[in-house]
Amino acid sequence: MTLGPSKHIVGIDLGTTHAVVAWCDAPAPKGKKRAPTRAPVPEVFEIPQLVAASEIAPRALLPTCLYAPVAGEVEGDPVWVTGEHARRRGAEVTGRFVASAKSWLSHAAVDRLAAILPWGADEGTPRVSPVDASARYLTHVRDAWDAAHPHAPLATLDVVLTVPASFDEVARALTLEAAKAAGLTVRLLEEPTAAFYEAMRVSADVARLAHDAGGEEFHVLVVDVGGGTTDLSLVAVKEERGQVAARRVATGRHILLGGDNMDLALAHIAEARLVEGGERLDPLSLGQLVVACRDAKERVLGGGVDEARVTLLGRGSKLVGGARAVTLTRAEIESVVVDGFFPRVERGAKPERARAGLVAFGLPYERDPAITRHVAAFLARHAEDLGDGGVAALLLNGGVFRAEPVAAAMRAAVAHWSPDGRAPHVLPNVDPELAVARGAVLYGLALRDVGRRVESSAARGYYVGVATDGGDKRAVCILPRGAREGERHVARERVLELAVGRAARFDLYASDVARHDAGDVVTIDDDAYESLPPIVARLPSSGGGDRVAVTLSGELSATGQLVLSCVPVDASRPPVRLEFELRAEAPRTSVPPAPTSIAPSARASAPPAKLDEARRIVEHVFGKKAAATEREVKDVARDLEKVLGERPTWPMDTVRALADVLLANPGARRRSPEHERAFWALAGFCMRPGFGDLGDAQRVSRFAPLFEGRLAFPDEARGWQQFFIAWRRVAGGLDERAQLAIRDAFDGVLAPKGAGFKAPKRAPHAQDEMVQTLAALERVPADRRALLGDWLVERTYGDADSRLWSAIARVGARVPLYASVHHVVPAKAVEPWIERLLREKWPSLQAAPHAAVQLARVTGDRARDVSERLRGELVKRMVAAGAKDAWVQAVREHVEVSDDERREAFGEGLPQGLSLAAAPAS
Repeated sequence: MTLGPSKHIVGIDLGTTHAVVAWCDAPAPKGKKRAPTRAPVPEVFEIPQLVAASEIAPRALLPTCLYAPVAGEVEGDPVWVTGEHARRRGAEVTGRFVASAKSWLSHAAVDRLAAILPWGADEGTPRVSPVDASARYLTHVRDAWDAAHPHAPLATLDVVLTVPASFDEVARALTLEAAKAAGLTVRLLEEPTAAFYEAMRVSADVARLAHDAGGEEFHVLVVDVGGGTTDLSLVAVKEERGQVAARRVATGRHILLGGDNMDLALAHIAEARLVEGGERLDPLSLGQLVVACRDAKERVLGGGVDEARVTLLGRGSKLVGGARAVTLTRAEIESVVVDGFFPRVERGAKPERARAGLVAFGLPYERDPAITRHVAAFLARHAEDLGDGGVAALLLNGGVFRAEPVAAAMRAAVAHWSPDGRAPHVLPNVDPELAVARGAVLYGLALRDVGRRVESSAARGYYVGVATDGGDKRAVCILPRGAREGERHVARERVLELAVGRAARFDLYASDVARHDAGDVVTIDDDAYESLPPIVARLPSSGGGDRVAVTLSGELSATGQLVLSCVPVDASRPPVRLEFELRAEAPRTSVPPAPTSIAPSARASAPPAKLDEARRIVEHVFGKKAAATEREVKDVARDLEKVLGERPTWPMDTVRALADVLLANPGARRRSPEHERAFWALAGFCMRPGFGDLGDAQRVSRFAPLFEGRLAFPDEARGWQQFFIAWRRVAGGLDERAQLAIRDAFDGVLAPKGAGFKAPKRAPHAQDEMVQTLAALERVPADRRALLGDWLVERTYGDADSRLWSAIARVGARVPLYASVHHVVPAKAVEPWIERLLREKWPSLQAAPHAAVQLARVTGDRARDVSERLRGELVKRMVAAGAKDAWVQAVREHVEVSDDERREAFGEGLPQGLSLAAAPAS
């Protein structure tokens, strides 16, 4: 895409802590007036914003935070305000403040389209999604710009929006979604590259270094430390025909580590002084303290003062009287920031795998806070790109580098790694907070052939898979690293076959170091490759058969986006674009490792003849013209096993095919008690866990309405048993609305009198299975799930049943099996349940150790983690009870949940071929 023509070119740096807008007049198109060879100086647009409750003033920096004012606090009673006033109030009021929304855009463990922020806020507090928060910042910018430029509205201009170079394709897509919601069409640019554009403008150093190199290529390391991320890039520079030629050759992996972590580290120091007895602040109070520490850090490191007072206000009527304060000195702040985040490390050092990192608000921060160690690892990964010369020049960007001790530590670290001991030349950066926005404008000008352009080829190679070969993951290169914009690459030697009218999902991998040609088959290893969200394609039917041979192609578009496609071998069929799947509900397809072969799906499936026979058995019992005997109905599962083998071995393709037969005529279940019991048993088994195959969303949409019919034979206890088991099995595929419908129907059975829940006219049988099913509904809002937990805990006083505690553990689990983590019941609600568990007699309660690890597992998120005191008591009881070592460790320290643990938690085997990574996010 070539920009223009438009009246102005606008660059927006949508940072984690601040947004900056720069602009310049767009040059006249060539042919009307000769375009200038030297780029004009971008101007910074000062953004009007609330700086007090009733005062609006323009500022160069717009704090990217939201505050939900109480009624009457701000004129017009808006739900959210942004800007300086929002930032200030965030340090004064708990639970009504949203910050670091940009960091959440890259957090795949949550539903980024759901209203989950402020993280850990109480029910009833206004909430917003990460995407919506970003859209609100951009809308504020748009409105401010349009008010100042009524004849050049922002939506009509060429807008360049910057993103971290390490953002994956989904985070970039969500950023574009936010821009679209704000009414803007934008082009994306990587932040370190934007900073380099500005460095070339403000100084002649790059040109001089290129001239002195005599046509030889040298490398510039860009270290951009923002509020939420540390972004790394290598730019290769040389002189060609008297002009500087630059190209970005490498970018770092996503490093969620920046100013937010420094603020959090300072907040931990302040917390230790503010809170007596080793207790910890609740998540919302800690968030308030972090904002206050950020202000203190910026005041001190900015050079104005040698110490700063950090105040934590009370709540409610104790807002002022309950205030507590501590003083942070320059020496303390510099020690935390410099020694903790920029220590001297050896060349080639790798980030340490510490037991715990600076984690408090649900974000997966890096466990090793040493930014210098991450930079060292980046340079080691790209030693081949650097060659023998190492880093010749260094560009430091980000407000933290305004502090000379911090900048000096980073310069010294890079000099220490130099192969010849020489310190790199440091490029000047006069305004690090403004550089990225200005550089975005310069990039927009370069697209119009004004000024120098930094070539940005694909920093990563992209690979699709997975096939397995002796246990190894295999993938095929679809877009080589270094591919230029607009170049289409086709893996012609790798042909596969896709079903028409059905979507296929492909695993996607990226590598910032591997170099292959399109079509090369590689073995995936964790060091060189990272897993990305899956991609999906659906080939429409055109009457030409039920399967189509395709190849895969990749292209880096002119807008900086990755474009992947399925290209039918039959040229009469159009290519089908592969889309990133945010909710991961499709089956995964493997590319065959053998060249020039049409390959069927690599997933296991029953032989066609056996599958046809199995379908006939199901249709004989549940088809529209079925005439099965009572014995045949009762024996339907046994008859299927005679054809397909034992049920646990049935692969996903097979069970989903049988589910389709059942869903074709679900009314057949009402023919007799035996039909009803067999239907729920077979349907639940064939559709478990409710996700994993691309068609599951459609299957569940047909299955969910069957709940309203309940049972045609409600006196049959075994019918109720299979009914509840079936809904528990498919729970992972049910959305919040469907899960709430189940809770609404049966909460009255469990709720105490006076709780406001209406009991059903006829109480169901198999209530122990009902309890397990209600506990498995993870997408029910957290406050409603907490109610269920309270009811079940109350029951334990008269019933020491292990199954009851298994249900309580599922309700209060710190890590969900399939839902977004924002559905987790807050720690303060679960801690009384743990107190009750500690009073139980564990020798006679088999489920106690497993319940303990579910309820108290360490996540690193203060909103979810229970108190250290309770965890310590549980560890003692677990050790005494002989609990698994892995369970004890998970209560002591942060340990990732393995796939095996997730499978075990489902309570039964899952279909063969199902990847738990396919769990939908919402």
